[in-house]
Amino acid sequence: MTDLSKGVAMINRKHFAITLFTICLLLALSTVAVAQDPTPSLVVSASGEGKIKLGKEEFKLSAVVVKGFQDGKIEINLATDITIFINGTWSRANENDKTIEVKITGGAVSGNLDGGGQILLTADGKSIASLKLQVVNKITKKTISVDFVAK
Repeated sequence: MTDLSKGVAMINRKHFAITLFTICLLLALSTVAVAQDPTPSLVVSASGEGKIKLGKEEFKLSAVVVKGFQDGKIEINLATDITIFINGTWSRANENDKTIEVKITGGAVSGNLDGGGQILLTADGKSIASLKLQVVNKITKKTISVDFVAK
């Protein structure tokens, strides 16, 4: 083998080793990320009719998706012409209680919202019957109200 072909072979081995190491590292990190992702203990949704009032503006609300996690955190997705993401905490008296109390702490930016409301589940507890929220944006001082009823 010539010096040039030895150099090329060495570079190819190094490149292969670096690529293999990178792939293994990415697989390991993705496994850790999946393991740390909290499992939702409550996932409910509904289509229906409602409205979101942002100050003087009003938008039609057509669907709601809620994920409540075992650590007490909640994610609420409101589907209008756009999707609005709200997060906070949730609680209920017991597993069979159909009323969920919600404390809102943020939206797209954590800590920028303050308020709360209630989610009422259907009799079987598998979907949303209604949702009411009253929230204030700490930055703009605008009041945000959500009123939704499932169909």
